Order: sequence, then C-alpha cells, then structure tokens
Amino acid sequence: MAEQWSTIFRNHAAGLRGDQWTLELDDSIKPGQQGYGWNQYIQSAFADFDCSMCSHRWSSGRVQVVFHFTLNSSLHRGTVKVRRFRQECRDCGEEQMEEPSFSSQNIDVMLEKLMKKIKIRFYGENPPDSKRDFYFDGRIEGPHESDHCEACKSGICQQGSEYY
Repeated sequence: MAEQWSTIFRNHAAGLRGDQWTLELDDSIKPGQQGYGWNQYIQSAFADFDCSMCSHRWSSGRVQVVFHFTLNSSLHRGTVKVRRFRQECRDCGEEQMEEPSFSSQNIDVMLEKLMKKIKIRFYGENPPDSKRDFYFDGRIEGPHESDHCEACKSGICQQGSEYY
C-alpha cells in the first residue's frame, strides 16, 4: 500500500523545479503538531475498510488524511509525511482500528490537491483548482459513527472536507 502512495506521489512531484521529494506513511504524526518549518494539510476522502477480526466490510465518505510537508531548499529535498486515520468495526465490538483502503483514483486526487498546496507554499505558483472529484464505488450505511472513528477521537473530523 505504501508503494502505491509513493508511486503516485512521484508522478506528481516530478516537475517540482529540480527538488527531490519523498513521501512516507507515518502514523505518529499529530494534527496541529507539525513542528517548525513543517506545513499541514488535511483532506477527507472515500475509503473502504475490512475488519481483521470478523471480516465485516464497510465504506466511509469521511476518512481523514493528514499531510505534513516541508522543503529544505538548500538541499533541494522535500518531505511529505502522511497519516491515514483508521476506524473500528461497529459489528464485532472489538477495539481494533483498521487501516483505510483508498482507490488509486482517490489517492491521485488527494495528492493532486496536496501538490497545489506545495506549489503555493514553496514555489510561489497558484495552479488552478482541480476539477476532479473523489471516486466512490460503494455504499455508505448510515451516518458517520464518531465513536468508531480515530479522527473524531483526535478532534479533526469536524473540520470539513479540506483544511489547510
């Protein structure tokens, strides 16, 4: 899964003025605590979940992803850290947080939106807004369940679909 994110990211980052950018998945990053020189971008997207305990499957249209990003301009190296917030299964009652599974299309849309933020922040560009929407090929059963959402428990779910 990390390779899928990295591959799509490399395609987007290829044209960033000679700087080398890397992406890493990092579940330890905390929203609002990005540190000096780092920027934060939060995006909500569609994803699927599979319970590792009871095999229940569900979809959510409100899966939060936090990006922390920085550029060391003297070394021409940029770093993006990504945290994908998890959810618990409501069926089996286990307190096992499950990782979201995003379609490659939705990863691509998220990273395209992130690239716009990077271009604005570090390159002085103002690319047009993406007209692409997130892809959803599932069924959402009922309202968002805050009791089972790691992002809600961290206080970031209510920030809407895009936060910068």
